[in-house]
Amino acid sequence: MMGEPPDKPSPPVVGKVAHDIVELHWDQDVTIESENSQGGRRRYCIQEQEERQRKEFGNVYNGFSRSHVFRGLEPNNTYQYRVRVSNDFGDSPWSSVITVTTTKVPLIGRDIHRAILNWEIDKLEAFLNESEDSLVNVVDDLGMSPLMIASQKGYSSIVETLVEHGAQVNYSNASGKTSMMLACFGGHLSVASYLKDHGALLDPKDHGGSNALHWAIDGDKEDIVKWILECGANVDELDDSSWSPLMRLANLGGSAAVAKVLIEGGAQIDRPDKTGTTPLMAAAVNGNIEVCKLLVEKGAGLTLTNKYGRTPLEFAESFDRKDVVQFLKNTLEGKLPTTED
Repeated sequence: MMGEPPDKPSPPVVGKVAHDIVELHWDQDVTIESENSQGGRRRYCIQEQEERQRKEFGNVYNGFSRSHVFRGLEPNNTYQYRVRVSNDFGDSPWSSVITVTTTKVPLIGRDIHRAILNWEIDKLEAFLNESEDSLVNVVDDLGMSPLMIASQKGYSSIVETLVEHGAQVNYSNASGKTSMMLACFGGHLSVASYLKDHGALLDPKDHGGSNALHWAIDGDKEDIVKWILECGANVDELDDSSWSPLMRLANLGGSAAVAKVLIEGGAQIDRPDKTGTTPLMAAAVNGNIEVCKLLVEKGAGLTLTNKYGRTPLEFAESFDRKDVVQFLKNTLEGKLPTTED
């Protein structure tokens, strides 16, 4: 008895759809036994038509499988598919057409980071609103969260947007840095104040033992150092090098204006580090004449020695800090300076 070609099949069934793939299934109910009794192994042809191209259907699959993943598709584009079945006796009619639209390209953290760096707040808000998975806390290649990037830059409107979308205000990266530390280092008082009002802490330390006050000292910004102290920070908090903020300033070449804020905030003038070095000694080594003058004016010990028996004057002489040497000699001889000298 002569066999017959397959009947018209049902249209393909859509499986997974992404921005660049479409998964289709077809003829799932057919068994090997039914194939053998109905004209041999069934072969399938899938045709595709892309809406934007407005071309005729073209073959995109030929074979025996009853499913296939079509890759390399355009994002947010509409495609049509149909299937035809063949056996030993011929071809079926084409199935009805199904229509599938691929998704948009998924947003990634890099999109968020780029919008922040370019201060594109409208684009940032659109990204945060349309992303299926929250990207507000996705870190960049350096472990910086979006909020850390914005805080470092001082982009207050973007900081507010990120916090409103659930940014973690106390997130710390692999080195222990936080958004608050970076805002303080940059001297971005409005950002730091906003972060604090929304739960950010000033006390946490990074892996070098530095908290927000230490970072503000490194940034050498007078107003933010004063604000941190007004918030109740310990003016003599030590980092892992046993440096107080005043000692840190003296070692890093900070300004006399910031040093004055620390001193007026109660900083111990002669608090030494673990080697017995005082802020005046450190300022003398670095040739920071203005800080030396301020420290002396506020009562810093001129004849104190570190663990190796060296005085501030000897530190200055060993590094050939001529201005500091002359100043300290004059002071020791009773010629009292002022910060205006």
